[in-house]
Amino acid sequence: MAIMNPPARYGGVAQLLHWTTVLLVVALLGLGKAGLVDAEHPGSAAFMWHGSLGVLVLALAAARLLWRLVSPPPEFPSTMTRLGRIAARTMHASLYALIVALPLSGWLAASSEGSRINFFEIATLPGWEQLSGATAAGQPAAQREQASAGASAEEGENLAKESHDLLADALLVLVSLHLLAALKHQFVDHDGLIRRMLPAGPKSAGGGPPAR
Repeated sequence: MAIMNPPARYGGVAQLLHWTTVLLVVALLGLGKAGLVDAEHPGSAAFMWHGSLGVLVLALAAARLLWRLVSPPPEFPSTMTRLGRIAARTMHASLYALIVALPLSGWLAASSEGSRINFFEIATLPGWEQLSGATAAGQPAAQREQASAGASAEEGENLAKESHDLLADALLVLVSLHLLAALKHQFVDHDGLIRRMLPAGPKSAGGGPPAR
């Protein structure tokens, strides 16, 4: 298998990044929708795994974007219409945006409740207020806790959690649409598009010469 992306399919690095991201996103959505993650219990195993996997997804998203610059993705099959190519590019861009925004919103939601993400018990990520400078240097801990209490702090916590949940729902919808589109290409259009991201795919898949 080629490491770089050949003209008509994805190479080994792109496939590894793609399928690893898929597995992590499925695990994260499963943990979240099962109600096993609670920022009020940052010491729980579910919270540690959810936060750690979220950091990995964010890192993989950055790696995938960099790899696209190093090895551009293959062109769409020539059988795809112009509207279909626009829809596919819009879907990909939206998925990238969400897999970046969702971990960031989770980090913000955890920080708003005073919890810290413990990355596989190796390192603890700082809270958003530490990076934003919202907490003054040398401010006593008692004052920080008092400042974070009250109605405005609670509203901020609720907004952060609702935003994270909303982004998770949006990602779930887009992932489902992405899967349905891939199945349509495979079983309705018969253009071999889905095989471009599979190790066993042919060297030249895509229903003809690349679209320009």
